[in-house]
Amino acid sequence: MLQIITDSTTDIPAELRASYDVNVLPLVITIDGTSYLDGIDISIDRVYEAMRQGIVPVTAQIPFKEAYRVFRECLEAGNDVLYISFSSKMSGCMQLAQMVLDQLKPDYPARRMLVIDSCGGSAATGLIVLQALHMASAGADIDDIASEVRYMTQHVQHIFSIADLKWMVQGGRIAKPLGYVGSVLNIHPWLDVEQGSMVVKGMVRGRKKAIEAVARETIRRASAFPDQLIAITHADDCKAAQAIETKIHEGLPQCRTAICEIGAVLGVHLGRGGVGVFFFDQRSPHYAL
Repeated sequence: MLQIITDSTTDIPAELRASYDVNVLPLVITIDGTSYLDGIDISIDRVYEAMRQGIVPVTAQIPFKEAYRVFRECLEAGNDVLYISFSSKMSGCMQLAQMVLDQLKPDYPARRMLVIDSCGGSAATGLIVLQALHMASAGADIDDIASEVRYMTQHVQHIFSIADLKWMVQGGRIAKPLGYVGSVLNIHPWLDVEQGSMVVKGMVRGRKKAIEAVARETIRRASAFPDQLIAITHADDCKAAQAIETKIHEGLPQCRTAICEIGAVLGVHLGRGGVGVFFFDQRSPHYAL
């Protein structure tokens, strides 16, 4: 059998996750000096509550011993392993997983072990993972699934906006003066992920215009594949996600949508109020979501 594994930067709507068996490697979140395994020892709500109080959580890599335990248990059960990681340009998750599996390979020579860089995160990786899980449940072999995953990493789209530039300043993604001016003038950036790295694509003034920009760009890029599942995520701002959903359905009436919260690790870096939309720019022959 094949066990598909991802990490806690991957966002999958709860109603879709429940249909499949997926292992999730947790990153670490530290609040007031106490460290927690993301999604195991601490919930998204607890992290956002700390942020509402002005606390800035700190995030860290998947613990080596946790990755080792999860991979070893899967291999010991007789499963092959396919790990779909958070972008290697933004985290060391992929490199850690490869190091762990390299250590385990001599003990399980008959098992297949593959690590693939999703070149993104959040629900972009979630959509890729869901497609891989669907193929696995339909009996596809690891090589066919890996080929489809690599195809999807080249065609998945990330479009998102943040509500407060201070979070990007703290993360070192924009300069402090720009962050200060942007906050004073109510400037909202909208962003993309290109070749695995986060890039600012534009700035608009006002939250409403930011939502319109994200929806408009989504409709433009998804026009060649209008009947797909589009994932919408938010960081403690469901109303913004619903507003984007409404506008997307106006431009792409054939699409399906699913809304979920941005996971705690990415929420810490994007800040409360962040919203994102994730989809594919063209249909794969194997698409089945």
